[in-house]
Amino acid sequence: MAGHRYRRRYHKHIDIGHERARQHIEDAKRLTAELGGTDQDVKEYFFSLSPRSLTVILDAYEQQYGSGPRAYAQSTIAKWKTGAVHMSGTVAERLFRLLPPRMPLQEKYKLIENLWTHVGPKSRKVLKVGLNGDIQQIIDVIRGHMNDVVVRYAIPTSLEKRFEWLCAGDSRAKQDFLNHFLEHEKTFVVEGARRRIPVLLEHLRSSTGANTHRAAEVLKIGNHELEVTLDPSATGVCLEEPYVERSWSTRTSTEETSYWWVLWVLGAIVVLYALSHR
Repeated sequence: MAGHRYRRRYHKHIDIGHERARQHIEDAKRLTAELGGTDQDVKEYFFSLSPRSLTVILDAYEQQYGSGPRAYAQSTIAKWKTGAVHMSGTVAERLFRLLPPRMPLQEKYKLIENLWTHVGPKSRKVLKVGLNGDIQQIIDVIRGHMNDVVVRYAIPTSLEKRFEWLCAGDSRAKQDFLNHFLEHEKTFVVEGARRRIPVLLEHLRSSTGANTHRAAEVLKIGNHELEVTLDPSATGVCLEEPYVERSWSTRTSTEETSYWWVLWVLGAIVVLYALSHR
């Protein structure tokens, strides 16, 4: 009888343990989704907090969840940081939710940039410029291209989630964030081109560049690739799609297909000719 009661208590403890483990996993998944598909950079930010900033977070944590959870978090932070102890999804979700309202604006920008680099707008173009190309005209063409890229950009769900998390439900703040990064994207590329292109043009127009038939430089700025081709035979400024040369395997495959098609037609003609002369 005693053994039976022991087994019931034992199974009850196992069920509670499984339920808690399942809850931690669900909380971790929800947190990862809420942060935009990754929580690693948010963890790094949390573990880099100064003692004073960390105390502010832990005070708020204690106010919401009690002194016991606060004491556990405070005594375990060093082990979480080294990986000696795994931070459960539930604890991470609770702690990280306290970060945005107490986070400096510059840190929020950094956490957006981490995702922006991977999922932000991308483009690849060729800018063909003649010797008579005007710097301002070149910049205007690039700016127009970037306006087009940014306006058509559809914010992916992962980035949308991180905007929402950092703005803690404030729709006005979220829109301000989005506008900041879209404008930053355009300015970043335009200013990068403004610094680099005059140097190329100056070289091509100089006596040392007189024998240069063509100069090209690929500007990789953020997620954008702009191949600037300075061609003495060209006039003005023209933005083009990059030329993609067919691979040898593609050409060979096409040529082989054409070859066999010709053989098949010739064979059919021979057979028809033979049948008609029986």
